[in-house]
Amino acid sequence: MRRRRSSPYGALALVTVAGLLIGAGPADAATTPPTPAATSAAEPTPAEPARQPARTLTLITGDRIESSAGRIAIVPRHGIQFLRYRHGDDEYVVPSDALGLLREDRLDERLFNVTQLLADGFDRRDGLPLIASDLTGMRGLTAQRRLASVDGFAAEIPVADLARNWPTLRDSLRAGKLWLDGIRKPALDVSVPASGAPAVWAAGYDGSGVKVAVLDSGIDDTHPDFAGRVAAERNFVTDYETTDDDLAGHGTHVASILAGSGAASDGRYRGMAPGADLLVGKVCFSYYGLGAACPDSAILEGLRWAAESGARVVNLSLGADDQPGVDPIEAAVNELTAEYGTLFVAAAGNSGWVPQSIGSPASADAALAVGNVDKSGVRSWDSGQGPRLGDYAVKPEITAPGTAITAARSATADVAPPGEQYVSFSGTSMASPHVAGAAALLAQAHPDWRAGQLKSALMGSARPSAAIDLFGQGAGQLDVARALAQPVAADPPAVNFGFRAYPHDAQDVVTRPVTYRNDADAPITLRLAVTGDVPAGVITLDGSTVTVPAHGQATVQLTADTRAGGDAYGTFGGRLVATADGVSVQTPFSVFREQPSADVHLKVTARTDAPQEVVTQLGNLATGEFVVSYDSADTLRVPMGDYVVLSMGISADGTGTILANGRLTVDRTTDLTLDGRQARRVDIRLPERDAAPVLGEVEVQHTGAPQLFAMSLAGDPGSIYTADLGPKNVDGLITSVTALFARPDGNGGFTASPYTYQTGWYQTGSFVTGFTRELSERDVAKVRVGYASAATDGVGTRANYPVIPGVDYPDGFILPSTPLPAQRTEYYAGNLGWESTFEEGVGAGADYRRVAEFDAQRSDYQAGKDYTEQWNQAVFSTPMTPAFPEYPIVERRGNEFLLRLDGYADAAGHRGFSEAAGSTGKLALYRGDTLVEERAGAYAGVDVGEPGRSRYRLSYGFTQPAPARLSTSVETVWEFDSAYTATGTALPLTAVGFAPQLDDTNAAKKHGMLAVPLTFTRQAGAGKVAKVEVEASFDDGAHWSRTQVLSLPGGHTAKVKHPGRAGFVSLRARVTDSAGAVVTTTVIRAYEIR
Repeated sequence: MRRRRSSPYGALALVTVAGLLIGAGPADAATTPPTPAATSAAEPTPAEPARQPARTLTLITGDRIESSAGRIAIVPRHGIQFLRYRHGDDEYVVPSDALGLLREDRLDERLFNVTQLLADGFDRRDGLPLIASDLTGMRGLTAQRRLASVDGFAAEIPVADLARNWPTLRDSLRAGKLWLDGIRKPALDVSVPASGAPAVWAAGYDGSGVKVAVLDSGIDDTHPDFAGRVAAERNFVTDYETTDDDLAGHGTHVASILAGSGAASDGRYRGMAPGADLLVGKVCFSYYGLGAACPDSAILEGLRWAAESGARVVNLSLGADDQPGVDPIEAAVNELTAEYGTLFVAAAGNSGWVPQSIGSPASADAALAVGNVDKSGVRSWDSGQGPRLGDYAVKPEITAPGTAITAARSATADVAPPGEQYVSFSGTSMASPHVAGAAALLAQAHPDWRAGQLKSALMGSARPSAAIDLFGQGAGQLDVARALAQPVAADPPAVNFGFRAYPHDAQDVVTRPVTYRNDADAPITLRLAVTGDVPAGVITLDGSTVTVPAHGQATVQLTADTRAGGDAYGTFGGRLVATADGVSVQTPFSVFREQPSADVHLKVTARTDAPQEVVTQLGNLATGEFVVSYDSADTLRVPMGDYVVLSMGISADGTGTILANGRLTVDRTTDLTLDGRQARRVDIRLPERDAAPVLGEVEVQHTGAPQLFAMSLAGDPGSIYTADLGPKNVDGLITSVTALFARPDGNGGFTASPYTYQTGWYQTGSFVTGFTRELSERDVAKVRVGYASAATDGVGTRANYPVIPGVDYPDGFILPSTPLPAQRTEYYAGNLGWESTFEEGVGAGADYRRVAEFDAQRSDYQAGKDYTEQWNQAVFSTPMTPAFPEYPIVERRGNEFLLRLDGYADAAGHRGFSEAAGSTGKLALYRGDTLVEERAGAYAGVDVGEPGRSRYRLSYGFTQPAPARLSTSVETVWEFDSAYTATGTALPLTAVGFAPQLDDTNAAKKHGMLAVPLTFTRQAGAGKVAKVEVEASFDDGAHWSRTQVLSLPGGHTAKVKHPGRAGFVSLRARVTDSAGAVVTTTVIRAYEIR
């Protein structure tokens, strides 16, 4: 994050869409085989979407967020309203009683970034980890570890205690700041020589006597390449991983690039500084199947330990998204650099498909940020790009090889074939230790140099590439041989002119000194030139040469004059190049020339005299840039143009107000008054007079700009007030008013309510001033819903998500949970469609576990009509309805089979998935009798290697243990013919299901006969059903008996005769179609008899 100067665009920074779409900072390094391979710098083809299971996240306030298929729904505390907004692809949910602390900068905004919290797996943790930056006055936290770098401590609140703990914490947070203890992620035979190391070794420098630290996932110190090289180790993540082993393999690989001896390869894979002494701090651990994760608190401890232990250089191949401001890690890097002279070398990150994607802490002032090039010097498509957020400074500052780098493999990591000594990884994580190793070589050659001198020498000697933009490489590619040999370096190593405001006049002429230091015994005359794509006259020098005396200094003046530049605006960068015989010093620079802009004087008037917290967003409809203010009176600096204005206020009286102006033109200094007194109430009245609101939401979105602008207010709909303060018929403006009602249970909830009312309306072109609907029975659709039980003591929960034209992922509603089985009447009103999900779980609170989950099903209920629905009804069998319509369940493209076989379907055809712990899936594909592929799981891409027509056999099965009671084992086997297809083609397969009439516990009576209708779902091209055979088993498949199958005009029905004892019925069907394809489905414990 940036401390530097505040953005001129108001309380929060104005950020381009590109700046908001970065991922999780330096991502996990990609693994490649240990043998060198050709690597393309091109961006790979995006993968098809994968199914995302439902997840539950608890915020620091105790409010729960339910997430399903990219959509969210809130389970709120009583009486709390919520602000929802989006920054790029990230969705934030902020409870009303946290807004004031955000405005005062007492709370880390990441605590409410639902998208990133889920991506980082915080829903899987038993506690919420925090960093408090003040040791006094904060109640509700117990210090776990002292963190001197922030004058604070690390703490963790159990998830079950968050709601109870929040009021104490909220009311005592009057000093310091509470941060999320966030997750940062771990971002030679050719690459080391390409970086100039052999020439430095030949000069007698291999890093001997220099302490270098690697803060990462640990090290395999038993690897031959580290024999005698590890001076100290410390584990800072013992709360998560008590072993000192490197289970991720990332740290071992990084340390090998930096200082490995290459002993296991006869020196082939020698690191940059093989004589250096390694200090290894384990700050990352293997994280819930999501790869390595590095808590901020562990990194803070590791940074100080490394500096205090005498490390001259610290490698940080880890990071997270950068944000405006300075986060604790960046602050520690800057402060420890100043205190100890330690150089922190950091990976720039692997989210570089957009500009301004440098990760933190590479974004810190003092850090040396490293980008990734391949061994040919081509920038990797995902290497983090500058300029830096907030002040447009040059980042990355240098590049090094980081693609397909072969280095030591940790024996305890699940990478590469077991027994291999080396593995290849790619990423800025691999580039960074090349630079850190080069710094260690220079530190040996110059024992008195501190961080700034090392950084200047490395950057000044870099070799720029004409094929890479300045903000993709900084000074250029690492050349440590030149850094050692040439006697001249520049201070500062880069020049940042920062933001220059419009209109450009004399105050926008800024001069920065650049001082050259000459360590040679004779004076050197440098020829000076400015290079780069900069408008004429914007950057000038005070001379074309400068003579630097022996062992002395000389200063030149570099000037930015943004009065020049004409109609060119934005970020510009280049290099000041100083050359002499055997000398070439690169000093990159950057400047931001503001486009025509104006001040907007914002005033938000409260609806009543009660104090209120305010959030206002101005979104530029042409560029997608936006600015946010948390003040009722503010001056916002914005580029001239058309804006959508969205404002929300939450009052101390418990009411909330949304004000919107769909199009505001800013072409000069503008006074913008948003008058909450014009707002009117949302009033939805129901036929059921004892109904009460569970949750309501008013949302306004503008979808016509490059960036989606959206703001919503959630809470009791009767406490929400709205006003449209702008023009009508605004293209792209969409308003929705949605709400859920049920019967209160008398205990502050709605448990087992016999009915629900789900209402929703939308309109385009304008916002609403108030909203009133009085519903009668003829205005609603009546849906009688049965929820069967498939587990013992199950609890069922339905979620409804509105279908709003033009809106991709509207937020939804969690209906009251109910013990299963259950019957409920659900009413729907409005002009929206709905997509519904359902899940069954067992337990309560922290002990709740999902057993089954059903994907979204679309319904368009019509007012005045009655409907009947049944969910979770046996028999559960293999489906042929795809999760994504454009991706068939089984598809052939050329000679590749694409298999997407996870899940099952209930008797009504709802597509579901087992969430029971210990559930397993397995698939196998045969061509004739030859096994082509067998693997655990449900997804696979299989090259069958045979274009001709062949007979194939494909099987998929899964098992699910208790508490799942039914369909404990399901297997389907398809036999079919297939040949090469020029394009993706669904294979002509059929799935068979069973739909007996069972009670709501999915049971039938023992004795007697039960009719079991069969259902068939077919992919395109499948033949008609020609022959059906069904068998039943009453001992879990040990013995089978043939049933009578009736072929009737309405379909096929098997008649199953039940025994006189209680138990379970298993079913097996074999179906042959008119094209000769055969499908056999076996379901163990299809239903119960009692």
